Amino acid sequence: MSLITSKISFSLMFFFYWAGLRLYEILILLASPFNIRAKEMLVGRKNIWKEIDVKLKSINEKRVWFHVASMGEYEQARPIMEALKHSDKTIKIITTFFSPSGYNALQNDKSSDYVFYLPFDSKKNANKLIEMIQPCMAFWVKYDLWYYYIQELKSRKIPCYLLSAAFRSNQIYFKPYGLFFKSILQNFTQIFTQNIQTNKLLSTIQVNSIFSNDTRFDRVLKSVNILENIPEIEKFKSDSLLIVAGSSYEIEEIILSDFFAQNKLNIKLIIAPHFVEKNRILEIENNFLNQTIKWSEYKISHNDNDRKILILDCIGLLSKVYRYADFALIGGGFTHGGLHNILEAAAFGVPTFFGPKINKFPEASDLVYTHGAIVVNDAFEFKLEINNLINNPEALYQVSNKAKTYIQHNSGATQIVMEYLSNNAIYP
Repeated sequence: MSLITSKISFSLMFFFYWAGLRLYEILILLASPFNIRAKEMLVGRKNIWKEIDVKLKSINEKRVWFHVASMGEYEQARPIMEALKHSDKTIKIITTFFSPSGYNALQNDKSSDYVFYLPFDSKKNANKLIEMIQPCMAFWVKYDLWYYYIQELKSRKIPCYLLSAAFRSNQIYFKPYGLFFKSILQNFTQIFTQNIQTNKLLSTIQVNSIFSNDTRFDRVLKSVNILENIPEIEKFKSDSLLIVAGSSYEIEEIILSDFFAQNKLNIKLIIAPHFVEKNRILEIENNFLNQTIKWSEYKISHNDNDRKILILDCIGLLSKVYRYADFALIGGGFTHGGLHNILEAAAFGVPTFFGPKINKFPEASDLVYTHGAIVVNDAFEFKLEINNLINNPEALYQVSNKAKTYIQHNSGATQIVMEYLSNNAIYP
């Protein structure tokens, strides 16, 4: 590609990016009267500058900025946050979210000292935000890469790192016309990757990177070692086998409804839907007529133990509930194509099932390849596979053991990142 052609391609992609941002803001505005998430995004950002100014003005602190898209990426960031704070007690962590689900869930989390929405990406907003928060370094997690913010960090010579990166060859960064998006990656001080394939891809566009693996492995291993009993869950499970549906959508719940309609064994179910909203809870109750009780009711009464299905109508409990699970069905692997966190269940050695759309999730492919998790295509396969494990204790043990071994083998990303920061005199 000639120099002139490259400049034209860069300029076109830059224009499309800028226009796409403005169009996105307009669409969010138009959708807000009808869509609760769009409304939350606008309302949450309405007074964002005043909120930041009130909380940060005239406070002399050593601040490290983490930006994450949502809750899943926050879990990837948390091991680095905790390691930084352990190394220097004076550090204050600022976390910005793009998604309302993450922002709403983490207001009282101890890993972050300040939690804000990220103002929509623009040159003016990037300049203003970074001037206000004055970070000594910044971390982006996995994706949600906003050009103006990352460019402003580089122009101010503030070290900026990308954690747990995972790219695929069909993404625009690796296309001949993707020079603008390639420049975003080049603006990072260092990129830490989940897999060797990503390192090889980045090298083809002259972007340096370090293979660290995914920080989520460190996070879920830590949760296994923290013994946190939940008496209400213990009482609900009692002497039954327990299936946990994690971040489920309707299709996973229909599969489970079919299974429970035919199964006569002593099995109970906990459902933690991906969206904890009134309509979704009603939908689940309708799929399991007269069998459900909500967590908000059960934790008060403790008495309705005849119900076989407990709905977690809350946020933040799921990762702790996997400790009690005998099996897990994780949402997003069927029609949505966006598989949710399977590592939390695997860390406890829980045999985990999910749908077949996992090509974007290397940890899912790895677990299936090593026989530490099972892909099912429909309700029939789910019933067949789970009954096989229930009736075959040796097979059940093997799946459980291989899941735990996989998690342990892939831990250590936090140490690699922290050693890099120390060895490069970026952080003492």
